[in-house]
Amino acid sequence: MLLNLLLPNWITIFLFLLILLLCYSYITRNDNYWKIRNVPYEKPYFLVGNFWEVFSGKKQIGKHLGHLYNKFTGPYFGIFVWGKPYLVIRGPDIIKQITIRDFNNFVDRTFACDKEADDMSGNSLFIIRNPDWRNIRNKLSSIFTSGKIKNMYPLMVNTAENLQKYLENFDNEILEIKEVSGKYMTDLVASCFFGIESNSFTGKEEAVFRRVCREMFEMDISQSFRLFSYFFVPKLVSLFKFKLFDTSYFRQVFLETLSEREKSGIKRNDFVDLLIHVRDMFQEDEKNGTKFDTTCMVAQAITFFTAGFETTSNLLAFALYELSLRQDCQKTLREEIYEYFPDSTASITFDKIQQMQYLDMVLSETLRRYPFGPFLNRNCKEDYVIEETGLKIEKGTAILIPIDGLHFDPVYFPEPDKFEPERFRDGTKTLSNSCVYMPFGMGPRNCIGDRFGQICAKVGLVHFLRKFKVEKCHLTQEPLVLDPKSPFITPIHGLQLKIKKV
Repeated sequence: MLLNLLLPNWITIFLFLLILLLCYSYITRNDNYWKIRNVPYEKPYFLVGNFWEVFSGKKQIGKHLGHLYNKFTGPYFGIFVWGKPYLVIRGPDIIKQITIRDFNNFVDRTFACDKEADDMSGNSLFIIRNPDWRNIRNKLSSIFTSGKIKNMYPLMVNTAENLQKYLENFDNEILEIKEVSGKYMTDLVASCFFGIESNSFTGKEEAVFRRVCREMFEMDISQSFRLFSYFFVPKLVSLFKFKLFDTSYFRQVFLETLSEREKSGIKRNDFVDLLIHVRDMFQEDEKNGTKFDTTCMVAQAITFFTAGFETTSNLLAFALYELSLRQDCQKTLREEIYEYFPDSTASITFDKIQQMQYLDMVLSETLRRYPFGPFLNRNCKEDYVIEETGLKIEKGTAILIPIDGLHFDPVYFPEPDKFEPERFRDGTKTLSNSCVYMPFGMGPRNCIGDRFGQICAKVGLVHFLRKFKVEKCHLTQEPLVLDPKSPFITPIHGLQLKIKKV
């Protein structure tokens, strides 16, 4: 009788242990993946792989990848994220093979692309898969030519002049510079991408457009988890129908502007006009098989906004931060501004601002120290053999290229922790061609709007330093403490600087 009572309990315990064993075996099934391929690798933690420091909020993801980069010396190493093996590339020659020479085998990113879960991110140029990516990219490239950007230049100058007027209200006062640069880029992208005036500098209350922009990039636990799912666990995106961002407000604004523009026939030389032109090109070219409807138009406008807003506002803010610490560099840049624009009331022209060498050097060094994206990622389309080592990368393998690791490698950038614009005296071309400097990505799938973003930052920085100087104060963090919840370079306490009239 006792045996009859115990037997069901033992069966239950056995089945429970069997299920645990099967779950453990499934979760750890790839733990020897890199070992059996003779690839040096970081031993993973159970379940979370090598990202425990990121999940637990101890390290920002870009800095964590930079830390892993420094633990190895070869051209690549292996890591694991949620049981999935990733090949992390260190060697510039292999980076060039993957991102440029053999790009067609690594054309897609590994991000989640689910149009049913999120039609905005699923149709965006940043995430969309090939061949739709190639068809859309080819036609959108016409938007970012120097001529088209020059046509939008008056909109940039108008916003920068509003920035200058706003700063006139302050002298010898402490400002949160990241908020100031955020207002500048809010007004600029609202004007260029959505055809509206958001009035971040002039309104007595916080402008709606500015508030929505700020909230989009505020990282709480929920938003961090969604972003991480898009980066590394696409199945969760499809399962829970995660949206990358809440884009309902921007969708409404763009559709209203589009409707008004088509009814009135008014041309403003902004991205709304250019996207209408791209849509018409797709309608004329029916053979390419890619649909570029209103949803896709909105998706691109939001993509340009999210990429341009945060990237450029960060670039401007961090440049001012570094110049507050390096007064000698700030003095040199201001002297160059006065050399090109000796009349304090003269307009900052498109052609002249493009000729300013030291301005380029300052922004290039800022981008090295504060790249917007923590890594590049690619998906291996077909089996691929790395010639110099013979390693076979299997179809479907995820590739990571750690930007922070490369940008702070003393082999390529001596004294990498020092802000030194002089390292870019000869420009960025040599370093970019060597595949060790990639603030805007690398190869055909690099950032399509890099020139636009840099010009926005140049216009803002020149207007700022023409009449004002920045200094560190008792609230200025040195070194910066980064928000570990954010995948982007985000100072946890902002950027507090003192501003003075020149």
